[in-house]
Amino acid sequence: MSEQDRKAKLIQTFDDVAPGYDNPALRFFSRSAEQLAVFLRLKGSEHVLDVATGTGSTALAIARRLPTGRVFGIDISTGMLAQAKVRAAAAKLHNVCFQEMDMQSMDLPDNHFDVATVAFGIFFVDDMEQQLIRIARKVRSGGLIAVTGFHRDSFIPMIDLFFRRLRLFGIERPSSSWKRVATEEKASALFRAAGFSGVRTEWKNLGYYLTNANEWWDVIWYSGYRRLVNELSAKDLEEFRIAHLQEIQTMATNDGIWLDVGVLFSFGTKS
Repeated sequence: MSEQDRKAKLIQTFDDVAPGYDNPALRFFSRSAEQLAVFLRLKGSEHVLDVATGTGSTALAIARRLPTGRVFGIDISTGMLAQAKVRAAAAKLHNVCFQEMDMQSMDLPDNHFDVATVAFGIFFVDDMEQQLIRIARKVRSGGLIAVTGFHRDSFIPMIDLFFRRLRLFGIERPSSSWKRVATEEKASALFRAAGFSGVRTEWKNLGYYLTNANEWWDVIWYSGYRRLVNELSAKDLEEFRIAHLQEIQTMATNDGIWLDVGVLFSFGTKS
């Protein structure tokens, strides 16, 4: 698959899932956004670039902490950006704006922002080191770059069951680029390779209990995993969904079904 085709497929996937991306079952996105905003220790006047902003969880969490600052969020998916704009309007936040833009070719001034953030987006490009360098060009000297990603054990064991059953339908487990930076050591190594100073990575488990197996299906249906189940015929999709959710429901306890979501928060300073 060419780079152009791969990117088009990625855009289509996120345009499709955008209406449900903020589903409560996927609240690890909003939880991690709030945690990242806390970690940044903002003074309140910063000009922040949020790359691969999605529906704006990180941008909005940061904007709330900037009485005199601003956030500029960019994303390649117009569907995701439409949701972000609705959320910003609902929250009556006027210090955040969103624009369609490919993070691999950002038409933005160099040395302009005080902080740049990338929440669960750096692994969508093959050369993550070069992408971090591209982002750093937009940040002033001494500015902070922050990236969030999933820990390697996130979503286990449910995701293993998901792929095991998909294989019965002839769909193999794809390579997971996010796993290349899915430990504290690997995430920090990426930042050091990109030339940042003061590199640190913190890990937090932001997991929670799902009410039932249907909420796990929300996680599948409103995330990047949807493109895999979309390869099934309508008949196979329903057969897959019923069988998979039955095995997920067996994991239920009195508290619900535990969704393990480890999040890595990596930080570096532009020299």
